[in-house]
Amino acid sequence: MPQPLGHSAADALRTPLTVRLPDGRRLGFTRYGNPAHQVVVFHHGFGSSSLELPPSVALLNRLKLQLLAPDRPGVGESDVYRRLTFPSFAHDVAAALDALHITGPVGVMGWSVGGVHALAQAACYPERVAAVQLLSTCLPLGEPAAYRHLTRTWKLLRWGQTGFPWLNRTTFLWLSRQWARHPDRTIDGFVLLMRQAEQDVTGQPGFRELLRDAAVYGFAHHGRGVYDDAQAWCRRPGFFIEDVQAPTVLWHGTADGIWGPDNIPYLANRLANARLNLLPDEGHMLYLENWEAILTEMRQLLDEQLVSRYQPAAARI
Repeated sequence: MPQPLGHSAADALRTPLTVRLPDGRRLGFTRYGNPAHQVVVFHHGFGSSSLELPPSVALLNRLKLQLLAPDRPGVGESDVYRRLTFPSFAHDVAAALDALHITGPVGVMGWSVGGVHALAQAACYPERVAAVQLLSTCLPLGEPAAYRHLTRTWKLLRWGQTGFPWLNRTTFLWLSRQWARHPDRTIDGFVLLMRQAEQDVTGQPGFRELLRDAAVYGFAHHGRGVYDDAQAWCRRPGFFIEDVQAPTVLWHGTADGIWGPDNIPYLANRLANARLNLLPDEGHMLYLENWEAILTEMRQLLDEQLVSRYQPAAARI
C-alpha cells in the first residue's frame, strides 16, 4: 500500500508517496493535485526527479487533473534496480498504479529522456494510456533506426557511455556529491553551460530553485539511478515506437540547445496518431513557461478520448 512521507503547508496538494512493488522494491512518487481527479503520469528528465514540476494547484483543480510523477529506480525514495530498462520501468509504473487502485486509462507525459519512458509506457500498456505528450523529447540512443538520425555529438556521447562505463559511473558519483554539498554552485555552473534559450528560463527565480532541488533529489543513492538510466537509454529500447497508438503531441522548441528539433519530425512520422507543436525560439525547458497550455491540452486530449470511447455505444441506442 502507498505510504505518504509527509508534506509542508507551502507544498499544498504536493504529496510524496512510496509504493511497494511486487518484488518488494520501493517506488517513490510525487503526487500533485487532488487524488480524486483524473490521473496523468509524468516521467521526469535525465539527472532530475519528480520534483521538477512547477507549482500549479489552482490550475490542476480547475482542470480536474492530478499528476503522479514517479522517480525512476535509484532516484529519490525509489530503490536502485540495476537491470533497469524502458519496459521494466513501464511495468513498475503499471504495478504502482494497481497499488494505488488506478485502473482506468491515464494520460502520460514526459520531459527530455522522460519522453522515451512515456513512449515505452504507451507502447507496453496501450489499453491503459489514453493520451501522450512528449515535452522536448529525445530519441532512444540504442535503437539502430533512431541512431542513424542522431547528431555526431549524441553518437559520441553514446560511445563514451557504452565504451567507458566505469568513467561515467565515477562522473555521476562525483556529481552526486557536488549536488549534495554545493547545490547552488552546481546549478549555477550548469546554467552557464547552457545556450541562451535555456539560460533565459533556468536562471529565472523560482525555476532555478525548482530545477536545483529536483537534481539534488535525482542524484540520491550516489548517482546510481542516473547512471542506470543512462545505460538503459544507450541500450536497445526493448519496445517499438510504432506500437504507440494513443494520440500524441510533441512539444519542441526551435532553439532547443540540448536536443535540437531536426529529428523530431522523424519521430512524429513513426507515431500513428501524432501532432507536432514547434515553438519558435523556445529551448529545452519550454515546459516550465508553457505549463498551463500543456496541461490544458492534456485535459482536452483526455476528454476527446472519453467521448470516442462512449460514442459507438451511444450511436447504437
